[in-house]
Amino acid sequence: METYNKKFNIKHLLIIIIILVIILAITLSISQFTFKKVYSPPTALAALLPRYRVIDMDRISVKTDFDRDGVSDQVDILQGAKAQLKNPANNIFKNGNNETNYFNGGDPPAEIAICTDIIARAFREAGFDLRQLVNDDISENFGSYPLKVNWGQTRPDKNIDYRRIQNMEIFFKRNAQAMVAVFDLSDIANLEQWLPGDIVFFDMDRDGYTDNAGIISDFTTRKGIPKIIYNYIDPGYTVERDILGSSSIKGHYRYP
Repeated sequence: METYNKKFNIKHLLIIIIILVIILAITLSISQFTFKKVYSPPTALAALLPRYRVIDMDRISVKTDFDRDGVSDQVDILQGAKAQLKNPANNIFKNGNNETNYFNGGDPPAEIAICTDIIARAFREAGFDLRQLVNDDISENFGSYPLKVNWGQTRPDKNIDYRRIQNMEIFFKRNAQAMVAVFDLSDIANLEQWLPGDIVFFDMDRDGYTDNAGIISDFTTRKGIPKIIYNYIDPGYTVERDILGSSSIKGHYRYP
């Protein structure tokens, strides 16, 4: 009887071992799919710095350097935009504020801004004075801008013209390199066109009119979508957020 029990126990033990071996084999065969922990974003931008979600500006092919400081215009503009995230300016029109939007010298105090101020301030880092550049272009091409139709102006006003988004959009259309304006996360060639330092115009409320502009950041989402640095009524201050894939894009430019 004792010999029989031993044989019975050994038989069951072997069955259990076989079952465990089968389970282990199945687990190992599927582990590469179900337990993979290495994060690899399924986008073209993953080829840059996928683990840190930062686009490596040293690998960007744009190398123009207007102010000859040894740093490319693209990087200068990006840094000028990111610097404004340290002490975010409140949007001038936040909460229906009656704050004036006209300032002698053009630029408002550092603590307040609208979207175009973010662009102009960032461009100064690369040596570009958008206040002067827009004024010069309007002076030479007055009919190309909606000053008379929109604001009843019969002549340029250097202090405000460059801060109006309709004027800034026309300036970039006339003087910058127009890039692809449709964002497609699934298209590698498309993704490679959206570089940090580029300017993007948006229709945030989708009413057909451009109402926001921002600068592409070198930080991306987990999917590899570049974030945008901008200042808009919502949230009411300068931010760096993912709106490239969710907002209506009206234009995408690279300057110069």
